[in-house]
Amino acid sequence: MNARLGIAAAAVLLFWAGIAYRVTEPPTAGDYRRTLVQVAATTHDAASTTALTARQQLDDRIFATFATSAYDDARTALAGAAEKLAAKPPPDDRTAGMRDRLVPLLQRTTAEAGAAATADDDVARRTAAERLDRVADDLDDLLHEWGEA
Repeated sequence: MNARLGIAAAAVLLFWAGIAYRVTEPPTAGDYRRTLVQVAATTHDAASTTALTARQQLDDRIFATFATSAYDDARTALAGAAEKLAAKPPPDDRTAGMRDRLVPLLQRTTAEAGAAATADDDVARRTAAERLDRVADDLDDLLHEWGEA
């Protein structure tokens, strides 16, 4: 009976050790690249949506409560993208370089999305929308370069 208990305990221990390894193992270059693409796509979508929301606000085509909700959704998506990007370090120099190109675009999008959401006047909102359009174009270029758009 004790032998069976020992075997069962060893099996359970190996099972949990395997799970712990899978959770903590460093990402492969391919895994990390997929993460970068996902973050870039999320950032692109947030930039485009926020610019559209700002332009719709400028044209009085949406209610303020809808705009607030859209801005909050974009902010949530950007925070999730940043968290995903920061979760694990890049496994090699190539993916580190890719990350280093993406981070400033994520930062610009976050800053301009905040500017659009808090704009006090049409000039500030229009400026933020134009800047968001430019960063969305830069992200689109990056995704095309990475073969993902």
